[in-house]
Amino acid sequence: MKYLRLPAVVALTALSLFSCSDEPKETPLTIGNLELSETKPSPGDSLKIAYTSKDSLAPEAFYVYTVASSAYPVDLNLVKDGERYTEAIKIPDSADGLIFNFKVGEKYEANDEKGYSVNLYDNEGELLPESESSVTYYKATRGADYGIKYDREDAAALLKENWSKHPDNLTYLYVISIGDKTFADSIYDAKLASLSAKEDLAEDDYSDLITIYNVKKDKAALDSITPIIVAKYPQGDQAQRAYYQKIYEAKSLEDKEAIAAEFEAAGGVASNYGNYMYSALAQAELAEGNIDKFKEAAEKMSAASNKASLYNNVAWNMAEKGENLELAEELSKTSLELVDEQKSDKPNYYTTKQFEQSLASTKAMYSDTYGFILFQQGKIKEAIAAQEVAVADRATADVTERYLQFLTADEQYDKVVEKATEYIKDGKGTAATKDYLKTAYAATDQEEDFESYLSGLEKIAHDKALAELKKEMLDEEAPSFSLKNLKGEEIALADLKGKTVVLDFWATWCGPCKISFPGMQKAVTKYADNDQVEFLFIDTWESTSGEAREKGVTDFITSNEYTFNVLMDTPKEEGSREYDVVSAYEVDGIPTKFVVGPDGKIKFKAVGFDGNTDGLVEELDMMIALAAGQ
Repeated sequence: MKYLRLPAVVALTALSLFSCSDEPKETPLTIGNLELSETKPSPGDSLKIAYTSKDSLAPEAFYVYTVASSAYPVDLNLVKDGERYTEAIKIPDSADGLIFNFKVGEKYEANDEKGYSVNLYDNEGELLPESESSVTYYKATRGADYGIKYDREDAAALLKENWSKHPDNLTYLYVISIGDKTFADSIYDAKLASLSAKEDLAEDDYSDLITIYNVKKDKAALDSITPIIVAKYPQGDQAQRAYYQKIYEAKSLEDKEAIAAEFEAAGGVASNYGNYMYSALAQAELAEGNIDKFKEAAEKMSAASNKASLYNNVAWNMAEKGENLELAEELSKTSLELVDEQKSDKPNYYTTKQFEQSLASTKAMYSDTYGFILFQQGKIKEAIAAQEVAVADRATADVTERYLQFLTADEQYDKVVEKATEYIKDGKGTAATKDYLKTAYAATDQEEDFESYLSGLEKIAHDKALAELKKEMLDEEAPSFSLKNLKGEEIALADLKGKTVVLDFWATWCGPCKISFPGMQKAVTKYADNDQVEFLFIDTWESTSGEAREKGVTDFITSNEYTFNVLMDTPKEEGSREYDVVSAYEVDGIPTKFVVGPDGKIKFKAVGFDGNTDGLVEELDMMIALAAGQ
């Protein structure tokens, strides 16, 4: 095909988003790789968008419309148009801000971390009163999930500046308090005085009181209003929260049953915290062997998702112990049926595609439980069928390992070779995976010797992982810190400059953190004699404080015989769940690991753990080598 060179003016027109016939209200707005049909869009407008991807992969995208401090995501169904991807949306009438999120491959492209955010205007072109605050709050609290970095001090300053536009939205004060705690406290005090002056409080008023008393850590005040809330609004969220807390704290099963009976006598019907209340009661009944009462309590849970989670967890625990396998099978099968029931009940915090993916991931996880139970009962072919659902959705190494175990037991050796080869190439090659491959390899007609074959697969996996890590390398200044370890020694990051430092943020309550620790111990042992590599395990976000916290951490490390150098992150204030160093490193979930190079800069950040202990050690080896410039 021939291309004609157009005059400059014509070329620019061709590159604009829309033709004259579209008659936009104003000139198009360009933000990074995104172009919008309106400079000052308004609620109710039809808005056309065009996104230019610099990657060959088609982007996945959704937009979020904000309504004050709430946010509602909606899928974007982009259509390729030359080098761009286009879509048209109608801005909801209730919206006061928009944020567009584009995922290219496995990462979000967020306009050099600034995000693609759009304020909304009224029909006169005036900025909507809450638009700036609404968009800012979203970027500051949720933006990190989508590649957006927003300084919380800056967010706090803007929200404070705009406070007069939304003086009743206490949610914003959470961010404002980061920059100006005195101002936030003055608002809380004023709100408290206003509520105290009212003769009759509505349920929302009590919700505000609970927020304020929690901020002030005034347990006595909280305790004083709880009976009033329960009496006035027995079916409300706050009453159900109170009943759940009472059941959680009750020591005996009889007390728990009495609390549930009191809730029902007051006309309470489970929703939100009521579901957690009945889940706690059901588990207490099961612990006493009361199967019928367990089922009775579970049936009072109104949310299929909560009930399915309860059944799956109980079934898995039974399967791990090899106990009550018939009941475990029944509960596990029911959990899968309950997942299917949820398909028409999308929560408003998911887009349609996100919800479908969430259900698929949940079904895969529950199918792993079901397959495990069936296998233990000798129902091997049924177990394989269930496990095929489990491995279909981004399966972790332990899930694929079980699949190979089932196939091996069924002597499907050709398939074991096929699947194990695939998993090892993808970096999911555990020791057991390699053992299953070795068994299947010997049972099939293969020309190459096994060790050479395995070595080739491992090299493919290594080279692939190394290439990916090189693309993910960072070069960001590591926030400095000085913390005490469990021996009372002061450890400063600055004193370790010139070494490669691995930071692991964790807590004693964090399941994935603890599951990853055997692998981390292998790594610590491997580098024990290397004076150029340091591992620091930063304990943070604990629910206890002071001596109780330190004792709990020490007991955990000692009882597991870990040789970790554990540092104790410092809370921002007495009893706070916000900690200094974890906040400085902008950690949103744990476990999170950072590898800091000898130059004092962050080279890698890794969140979570995929269950592959050997893979964890190998990944750390590569990160440490790359960070040191090897």
